[in-house]
Amino acid sequence: MEQAVLTVEDVVNTGSLNTRVLAGTAGVERKVLWAHSCEMHDPARWLGPHELLMTIGHCVPADAQGQREFVSKLDTAGLAGVVLGDHETLPPITPDMLEEADARDFPVLLTAAETPFAAIARTIAAATATTQTMQVLKLSKLYQVSTLAHTDPGQLLSSLQTLFRAGLRVIDGTTGLTILSGEAPGSVPASTRERAYPLPGDPTIKLVVSEYPGEEVGSFLVVHLLQVVDVGSSRPLRTIRRRMERAARVLGLVLEGKIPPEADTVLNADDIRAGYQVAAVPLADGDRVARAVAIRNLPLLAGPDRNAFLILFPAAHRHDLRALLKQLSVRAGSSSSFTDLRDSKFAASEAAKVLDAGGPSHEWSDFEGVPISFLTRSRQETHAIVRQVLGPLAGTDKKHAMLRETLFTFVANDRQWQKTASDLGIHRQSLAYRLARVRDITGRDVSTSGGLAAFWLAHQAWPAYLDSGRSPDIGAAP
Repeated sequence: MEQAVLTVEDVVNTGSLNTRVLAGTAGVERKVLWAHSCEMHDPARWLGPHELLMTIGHCVPADAQGQREFVSKLDTAGLAGVVLGDHETLPPITPDMLEEADARDFPVLLTAAETPFAAIARTIAAATATTQTMQVLKLSKLYQVSTLAHTDPGQLLSSLQTLFRAGLRVIDGTTGLTILSGEAPGSVPASTRERAYPLPGDPTIKLVVSEYPGEEVGSFLVVHLLQVVDVGSSRPLRTIRRRMERAARVLGLVLEGKIPPEADTVLNADDIRAGYQVAAVPLADGDRVARAVAIRNLPLLAGPDRNAFLILFPAAHRHDLRALLKQLSVRAGSSSSFTDLRDSKFAASEAAKVLDAGGPSHEWSDFEGVPISFLTRSRQETHAIVRQVLGPLAGTDKKHAMLRETLFTFVANDRQWQKTASDLGIHRQSLAYRLARVRDITGRDVSTSGGLAAFWLAHQAWPAYLDSGRSPDIGAAP
């Protein structure tokens, strides 16, 4: 037979405790497993389900709205009720507080000044000695199960779910995605209550406990449960961090025109040959996107660029990425389709421009127009375009390289003078002088539509030109 559990009504009916109900009478059947005195701000943080808060008023707000929220937080945390000591330190109890307690069936009790809180605590402790013994036995089983923490985190959570008769899952607080979960139980009661606890090792990672009616996990066990789950989550979290670092590192190399062997461990070569795209998202959303991609273990490359966060993805996984970004409420701009990873810089440029043009209201915007790769279809054509447009500026001479960098920065910044000067660390007068030298050497003026179009094309073709090996210097230094 199940051991009878003390209720709030039992506490009130114990004459020696001299305690009466002020509000929340309909909730006096709530179970009480422990009583604890707490005068700290926000006592709901320190007490758990079926525990009775005892206070002489230091933690009780003085204003009506504050008292409403006080009751609301205690009830949400699952407390059995609150005992108010009738002392001069207790602020006046407002009708709002009593009304909130009645609405929630949350017992608010008043204890006479001569009744020590220790008497209430001892009464409850004596009545729950058997329950505490059961908790200690369950704690012993918890640490037996914890041997799975380093070998099989998924099985660990499944075993803990069975032990506590509660649903357990570990979520990433940044993205809301599930990192670790046990096997789904065969049947779940219609009404469950979820509570989230930050893990000791990383407060951004949370353990979500789904409790069934009458089977809440007490705070005594929660403390130990968090420690075990924290250890069990460490390996999956390390794997997620390694995926993020590898994806960013490989993407950076690919954008530089280098294709490391490591790329094959992330991307499927056949998928890439079938077509890939690059998506750009705002830099501010980059960390969330990177974490989400790593948690889902999608075969994508993701990392920051200068003005956007980029994701290189096989076209076959376009739907997966779009669904993920929609779930995260992150807008994106997508490039056209490419088949050669050496064109990734072009794809990134397209995606960034689409993102800028899309505006804040677009969830996903696709590139419309002629892909950059169509404009430079071969290495020979790339060389021809660069040499024809830049002339001597395509060489390795330091002065020419400085002018070329100035030109490309100006074009990349959409002819914004102040931003370009700031990026280069020079004055506007120096920028004007350099652009004048570019005009004198190339015969093209960036202020004209024709000149800008030619320089833009050379700027886009430059990475491929470098990748294929540049020609000897052309002309002399200015």
